[in-house]
Amino acid sequence: MEKINEIWEEHKDKIFLIVISIVILSVLLLPRIKATSSINGGDMQVQGQSQSNYELGENSSSSQLVSTMSVNEETNSQQKIRVDVKGAVVHPGVVTIKADQRVDAVIEKSGGVTKNADLDQVNLAHKLTDQMLIYIPAIGEQVQVNSPVLIRQSQENEVDESERSAAETTDANEDLAGKSGSKVNLNSATKEQLTELNGIGDKKADQIIAYRQQNGNFKTIDDLKNVSGIGDKIFESLADQITVN
Repeated sequence: MEKINEIWEEHKDKIFLIVISIVILSVLLLPRIKATSSINGGDMQVQGQSQSNYELGENSSSSQLVSTMSVNEETNSQQKIRVDVKGAVVHPGVVTIKADQRVDAVIEKSGGVTKNADLDQVNLAHKLTDQMLIYIPAIGEQVQVNSPVLIRQSQENEVDESERSAAETTDANEDLAGKSGSKVNLNSATKEQLTELNGIGDKKADQIIAYRQQNGNFKTIDDLKNVSGIGDKIFESLADQITVN
């Protein structure tokens, strides 16, 4: 005990100084520790709220998309159109029907077909459009009505379109060949054909025709240089485009 008292007496000033320092440090650091804890806790809370809001937004967008698609499908299925039904049906006339229906549905709504109806000529799966004419022919009838649901007319339209495209292609090829390969005959060319030659305008074309009328046919293409206003330069630019055969 005496030894402890001796130590205390000897070092009490230092001990007091250490204790006071610890107290001061505690007072200074404690608010900072609390603030840091609060910030960390707040960040965790904000992150949790953000994730919840994101999940909520994502689920909401998906629900809205599904809802929009459902509304569109329901609108399309409820939309009404009017078609004109003629020919071998029990009740011909204008029929109001859903837009997503086909020919067989509108025939049924018209009371069905008559006994002499020729359904072999009709595409029953043809999809309806507003103002469509639906014609059901009778057996043996030579149909004169233009209706898109008739198989024979559809095939003929396809053939006509194919033939028309082929004819247009042939004409285009002939025009291209005429422009690139054929030559203008100086002895039979019209004014329009002559003006297509390099360096030949309306006036020179008239002079070529006048020369031809006065002197007879050109014997060679070189005779073209005898026409007033056509010199060597113009002749060289069009020599490969002309003939006298």
